[in-house]
Amino acid sequence: MTITYTNLRPEAGPANMGILEGLSVMKKILFDRGARVPQSKLPEVKPDLFKFLIRSEEFKFIWFGHSTLLFNLDGQIILIDPVFSGSASPFSFLFKRFQPPALKLAELPHINTILLSHDHYDHLDKETIKFFKDKSVNFIVPLGVGDYLEKWGIKVSRIRELSWGESTKQGTIVFTATPAQHFSGRGPFDRNKTLWASWVIKGEHENIFFSGDSGYDAHFKDIGNRFGPFQYAFLENGQYNERWPDVHMQPEDTIQAFVDLNAQTLIPIHWGMFDLSLHHWSEPIVRLSKFTKAWHIPMITPRLGEVIETFNYKSEDWWENLELKESRIQNYPLQELATK
Repeated sequence: MTITYTNLRPEAGPANMGILEGLSVMKKILFDRGARVPQSKLPEVKPDLFKFLIRSEEFKFIWFGHSTLLFNLDGQIILIDPVFSGSASPFSFLFKRFQPPALKLAELPHINTILLSHDHYDHLDKETIKFFKDKSVNFIVPLGVGDYLEKWGIKVSRIRELSWGESTKQGTIVFTATPAQHFSGRGPFDRNKTLWASWVIKGEHENIFFSGDSGYDAHFKDIGNRFGPFQYAFLENGQYNERWPDVHMQPEDTIQAFVDLNAQTLIPIHWGMFDLSLHHWSEPIVRLSKFTKAWHIPMITPRLGEVIETFNYKSEDWWENLELKESRIQNYPLQELATK
C-alpha cells in the first residue's frame, strides 16, 4: 500500500505558483545567481576536535553551513542532516556548495547517532550516508526515509523510523519527532511518500529543538507548550521566498517561531552554504539580526566549523565584513511580533 503524508494543514503546498511562473522562478534560481553567491570564501575555523570531544555538562556544537550540525550532548556525538557532497542535487553541477566543508568526512570523530529531518537533497545526501554504511552509527529518521538508507547499504537494525509524537532513547538522550509544515520527495514522482519532521532532543541538562524545514504555523506553539521550554532552538532561516510561505519561513517568521517555542537562545540554520532561492546570500542573517537586536533575543551565529561551547560564547556579526555595503539587500522594516 502506498502512503502519502500530509501536513497538519493539508491545503498547504510547496508553492502557490502556476507552471509558467514556476518555470520562470526556476530559471532565475539556476541561471541568475548574481549576489546570491558570496564573492569570497566565508570565514571558517578548522574545528578543534579535542576541545569538542571533552565531555562536560554543557552542550557543544559545530555548524558546517546550511542545516548540517554536529552535537556533543551528554558525551554523545550526534550528526544532523549531514551534507558533505559538493552539491545539494542529483546533478553535481547544480546547487553547488559555496565552499568545501570545514572537515572532511574521514576527519569526523566517531558518530553515535545520525538524525535526519526529511529526504530533500540538501538534507539527505546519498554519498554522505554511504560513507557510514560500515560504521557503528545509529540512524533516527522520519517514516519512510529508512528505505533510502537501506538501498544505500545501511542495515535495518541500525535504523529507527518515527512518526510525529513518537520518541526513542539513545543513552541519556530522548529524540522525539514533532511536526513541520513542509513536503518531501527527491524526484517528480515521489511527492510526499516519506514523512518530514522537526525534532526535540532532550538530554540530561539541555532541551533542544531542531526545526528541519518548515513554514510558519501553529505547530511551533503546540510544540512549545508540550515539550518546552527549550534552552536552544535551531531554526530554519534561509532559502525562503514570498511565493512559498507554507514551506519556508521568512526571518520574521523565524522570530515568531522562536517566541512560540518558549526558547532561550536562537541559532539560525538553513543558510550560508547553498543558493536555493532568489535572495542575496547574506540577507537571511542580516534581516534576522535586526529582529534579534531590536527584541534583545540571544542568538548564536558561529563561523563555519567553529566549536561552540554554549556556556562561554559571544556572537559576532562576522558577515558584515563581506561586501554587505555593496549588496542589494533592502532595508526591511521591523514588524510587530507577539511577546513571550
